[in-house]
Amino acid sequence: MRKFTNITAPHGITTRKGGVSLGAFESMNTSFFGVDNPSHVFANIKRALNELGITSKTIVATQQVHSNKVLLIDSAFDFDTLKKIDTSDSDLSEYGLYVASETDGLMTSREDLVLMTFYADCVPLVYHDEESGYIATVHSGWKGTAHLMGQEVIKKFNHLGIPVTHLNIGIGHCAAVCCYEVDEPVIQAFRENFSNDQMTAFLIPKENGKYMMDLKQANVIALMKQGITLSQIEVNDDCTICNAEEFHSHRRTGYPRGSMSTFIAKK
Repeated sequence: MRKFTNITAPHGITTRKGGVSLGAFESMNTSFFGVDNPSHVFANIKRALNELGITSKTIVATQQVHSNKVLLIDSAFDFDTLKKIDTSDSDLSEYGLYVASETDGLMTSREDLVLMTFYADCVPLVYHDEESGYIATVHSGWKGTAHLMGQEVIKKFNHLGIPVTHLNIGIGHCAAVCCYEVDEPVIQAFRENFSNDQMTAFLIPKENGKYMMDLKQANVIALMKQGITLSQIEVNDDCTICNAEEFHSHRRTGYPRGSMSTFIAKK
């Protein structure tokens, strides 16, 4: 489990260690969307929550589509708009597990929820504002990063009239610049929202016409474009592609494979 020192709300991002899944999903797979044994997945999720000391019994997870949608779950939220997952006769039998479809980020100030997002090379973004009490978690792959997904939580703070001066953000383990090669169509997508000067900070050109990309730095730049300072951001340096013992990686293995998750709650 990986955590951020600048975020005090109970939170963590899983690795591939510490679970009960088998085969290609070994061992801490937290995704119940694939073909892994659901009882193993639910046991893994319960282990993660126990390790983090999270006691809330309602989990809201994303069904991600590389969108820019962040769902704000407030006190009046209607859970009937979400899909409920059957967890009966499992380690999560006492939990309510809900899925927000076509959603890549979650945000709340409620104390009764656990927010959950999934990763296997894409960028985990974790947010906590002690002043307002809001927490958030976001999935940002190269498409989301190119379209400034990391800014969407900041925009919701602005819409609520809440200053972001007390907001702390963690950028988690993902495909790193050492291993993440991209081609011209990907670069073209970034040109829509990043200047040439900004792109030189997260792209290294190669002789074959492709580039090595630093997705973490691209997200730092996107956040700073919304007024976030470097002092508010903590970055994990780990690469999911080249560290096979620690992390699941879609680029390294393809399917079938396990997924990692961010969990965050207020208690």
